[in-house]
Amino acid sequence: MKKKILSVLLCMAVTAAMLTGCGSGGNEASGSGTKEASVQEAGGGEDAAEGKGEESSGGKTVIRMTYWNSEDTVAAMLDYLAEAVPDVEIEYLFVDNSNYDTIVDTQLSAEEGPDIICESPGSALKHARLGYLEPLDELAGNYSDAGTSVYSYDGSVYALPGISWFEGIFYNKALFEENSIELPKTFDEYIAVCKQFQDLGITPLAAGLKSWEPMLKNSMAFVAAEYLSTDAGKNFGSDYRDGKVKMDGTWNSYLEKWSEMITEGIYTTDMTGIDHDQALEQFAMGDAAMFCSGPWDLDAIMAKNPDLQIDMMPFYGLSESAGWLIGGPGCGFAVNANSANKEAAMKVVAAISTVEGQAALWENNQGGSSYLDGAVFDLPEAYNSAADALAAGNVYCPWNEWGAAAPAHEEYGTQMQSYLLGAQDLTATLQNVDAAVEELLSK
Repeated sequence: MKKKILSVLLCMAVTAAMLTGCGSGGNEASGSGTKEASVQEAGGGEDAAEGKGEESSGGKTVIRMTYWNSEDTVAAMLDYLAEAVPDVEIEYLFVDNSNYDTIVDTQLSAEEGPDIICESPGSALKHARLGYLEPLDELAGNYSDAGTSVYSYDGSVYALPGISWFEGIFYNKALFEENSIELPKTFDEYIAVCKQFQDLGITPLAAGLKSWEPMLKNSMAFVAAEYLSTDAGKNFGSDYRDGKVKMDGTWNSYLEKWSEMITEGIYTTDMTGIDHDQALEQFAMGDAAMFCSGPWDLDAIMAKNPDLQIDMMPFYGLSESAGWLIGGPGCGFAVNANSANKEAAMKVVAAISTVEGQAALWENNQGGSSYLDGAVFDLPEAYNSAADALAAGNVYCPWNEWGAAAPAHEEYGTQMQSYLLGAQDLTATLQNVDAAVEELLSK
């Protein structure tokens, strides 16, 4: 399969609709030297508009795959597909992140567009509701629920999860070993570990709370472990986006327990004056035992201190488990319901949905994990202590399931900052988030 790259930018006066992918922590590429093209060119021109299939000069079926990441992030996968599906030729369409939603929405609404579309959870839900995507239930059965739930609508799955992004708790192995401190396996044990470091005069957790992100992810990881991953809470995300439930009255008891992070002095008010880079340096230089982040920060940490012995542990709930990481699919592979080359597109997503296909996709996304059953890869040593959580598929991003209300996750983080500062109680905090969600859902 000969692969082509058509780099696309939309040249028109529109308001850019930013794609809010959870895994944008430094690994989203925007590319350079792009070729300008119209919406029709991006979507395949008149043949696509008329629903005609295409064949290359070699008699292969030509399909188009679009993504907001540059071609180098999927290069190994494209090479694999060239061998695995030799009767299909892929045109890889890179569309700049700032214009991605606008271009794809325009194409799909005209019953045009690429045959395979890389979707965020929010856009997949929108496109599934509008009937633009083909159900992929049979292939989805080979993936974990943690990966497919964010691409589900009305009982079917409309996109297959790619390699995940994730965030856990980096820790300084030497500080743990030198002070004979055991790794925690539960939330209560984690609090106890933090107290041990405090007693030693060592900052347990470096945190840049000038940003809303750390408290968002840390607290939601606990709620995921205790509630969202259980039978009682597994439908909260879908019910929340449908306006059937509120966060206030549901999450309160979990966040009250998690608030020991504040009452025990692990998160402190002065941390709201510390930014991400300052917290990273504090950890990298050995002045804090732990730091919450993901693979995108590993190089920066090691550049500051090449001798640092580093590993990552997951977040925990009250019961001993493999633990949980905050994260989700970097993208979901969806098939255009109006594709004239649907059979060929299905062959491609089926090839991606093999251990070999996932390995090829992982090759340019190392540090992430696969949601496909049986697809387990060797991780760098920096993630050894998170291996069980990754193998269990316990990588979850709660707001991915909020649909049109997903942008409210930032409001959640901001409200949690106010809670830390004592400006409001937990009930008011959650009520403010609910109000932001309700406003987004009403639009």
